[in-house]
Amino acid sequence: MKLKVIGLGNPLASDDAIGLHVARELQGMRLPSNVEVVAAGSVGPSILELIAGADKVVLIDAAIGGSKPGTVHRLSLDDIQTRKAKSLHEIGLADLLRVAQLSQPEIFPKKLVILGVEVADVMRCREGLSNAASRALQRAVKAVLRELRSEIASSR
Repeated sequence: MKLKVIGLGNPLASDDAIGLHVARELQGMRLPSNVEVVAAGSVGPSILELIAGADKVVLIDAAIGGSKPGTVHRLSLDDIQTRKAKSLHEIGLADLLRVAQLSQPEIFPKKLVILGVEVADVMRCREGLSNAASRALQRAVKAVLRELRSEIASSR
């Protein structure tokens, strides 16, 4: 089973980079050989190339959903499609993923989980996370590891 973790975000937009920070933390860990971790940045349509062929994909991104900053949400594509959370990227991540799912079901992951970290500061041209996002970093890493563990355990 091929598992892929993809961290999204803009490193110059403060908390928007939370997905990148989570991915980098995971890249420093010893993970099973069937797990690939990518710090992808703000990828736009190239996200389709990144998710192609994986059995399960875990996307980590900043979210604005009205919860307390630092809250880690486990979301499905339907959740972000219905605006329970918003992507901070200019291109509509939900729409892009939905089109890929409908037009190329043979390469779309069988399972897609989106971990949205509620953010506080998305000021442009500012590097570094807010205190709330920094405190959420390890919670988000643990949430990704739970997702991976559940798949690894079920494939045995």
